[in-house]
Amino acid sequence: EGQRAVAWVIKNRANQGTKYSKDGTIAGVCLKPYQFSCWNEDEKDLIEKGIKKERHVYDAMDEWLPKVYMSPDPTGGADHYFCPSKIPTPDWVKNCEFKVEIGNHKFYKAKC
Repeated sequence: EGQRAVAWVIKNRANQGTKYSKDGTIAGVCLKPYQFSCWNEDEKDLIEKGIKKERHVYDAMDEWLPKVYMSPDPTGGADHYFCPSKIPTPDWVKNCEFKVEIGNHKFYKAKC
């Protein structure tokens, strides 16, 4: 459920055009530097390590990911999230509205 929610954050950002990427695409949102750690240049090995550690999780994505946007958005339009067990509450939450907690993540929507 948490992975699906993160996919919706990416989609919600893409739907906002160029606010979160140069081109307003899902790929552009994902690859914007320092937005999603697994795609950061200095952390690009995170995906490979994750696949080796939890192959079944990545295999399961092949099943649900193509259909994820056919279901309602579980985040309520969130365009930000973080994992409180991994990092302290970021400063950006001051400019966001809390939407929902799903799994280990808290989801927020920017106020402006």
